[in-house]
Amino acid sequence: MKKYLIIFSVLAIAACNNSKIAEDVANRENEIRQRTIDSIAAEEEAHQHSDAVNNSSSSTTNNNETNDNNNNDNNTETAKKKGMSNTTKGALIGTGAGIVGGAATGAAVSKDKGKGAVIGGVVGGAVGSGVGYGVGAHKDKKEKDAEGK
Repeated sequence: MKKYLIIFSVLAIAACNNSKIAEDVANRENEIRQRTIDSIAAEEEAHQHSDAVNNSSSSTTNNNETNDNNNNDNNTETAKKKGMSNTTKGALIGTGAGIVGGAATGAAVSKDKGKGAVIGGVVGGAVGSGVGYGVGAHKDKKEKDAEGK
């Protein structure tokens, strides 16, 4: 019994640590994407600026106004959030942690280890999914409120 409790504790700690690592990796990937988009926009702006210098002064003014409008449109599009919402991430992480924790607990508690692990995994997955969904939805709501202010 003590073995199972130790294993369960280690798995629970590992599950918590992995969610932070996955979030950090996702944030780095988003940063890289954003930098790429920014560098492409800067190159396009430099190219459009060099084209505008070669044109006459009257057409240069019109091109710059058009370019400014296009750049503003691109900035609003790149500012949009892409990828999974926090609600989805929370539900997935909660489901995984719940299945592992529930299976370990069910196997430790039940006399029939296999059946206990399956039942514990199913119940743990359902509970973990619900809790993760709630946490993620709360996080999404806080971000939406912060954007609105």
